Amino acid sequence: MKIVFIFSVILFISVSAIGIPYGNGNGNSGGQGNAICPAGYKKMRRADNRWWCMKYFSGNETFFEAEKICRCQGGASLSGIENFNELKYIKDQASDAFSEEGTLTGGVWVGAYRRKDCRVDQMETKPECIKENQYQWTDRFTRGNEMWKEKWADGAPHNNKVGGHQEFCVQIQISIAPESESKSGFFDNRVCVNPDGATQFPTKGFVCGRPAKMENTYYGGGGGGNGGVIIIGDAKPEKKP
Repeated sequence: MKIVFIFSVILFISVSAIGIPYGNGNGNSGGQGNAICPAGYKKMRRADNRWWCMKYFSGNETFFEAEKICRCQGGASLSGIENFNELKYIKDQASDAFSEEGTLTGGVWVGAYRRKDCRVDQMETKPECIKENQYQWTDRFTRGNEMWKEKWADGAPHNNKVGGHQEFCVQIQISIAPESESKSGFFDNRVCVNPDGATQFPTKGFVCGRPAKMENTYYGGGGGGNGGVIIIGDAKPEKKP
């Protein structure tokens, strides 16, 4: 019990701090070879010849519980979404799972967390906290802010509080119900520790991701932050103290 508690505390701190990326920081494969994903993971190609492995899991978990499950998957973590091919894949996987489970609507955790500078009241008044820049990917490899520019749900990201908790984490809204299918595939920020809450899209799953292993080398690290924290948008990456 004590070990589980200590692990949970370490996990919370590491996600909250968004630690320093590993790898060389340029995101290149670092050599030639076939990219290999673990069984059950989908291999996705990213810019600059990078390969990423993704898998959808069903489950009504908190953000931190989902992150812990991913880390038990051989070094994965909650996955960022770098491009529209990845978003479509996860949307399709979740929709298929919803159909099998008899679920019409739900939310799917992804690896994103609100930047430290934007975890304040009235953060919308801060120039650096416009919606394209508020969130950063937490998997240490996902780049860019294309999703934040185009795929926030109506009114998101917002700064609501639920039971004293703020909406620092992010889900993809999924719907196979005809009346709300147009809302499917958009991001919404949610309270990290409440998997349900008052929402049309209660938590139903999460996405784990990890870099592909190469036969002759290993996927080079990070999201172009030169070894610093990956900040979504044009803001300069912040170094971890």
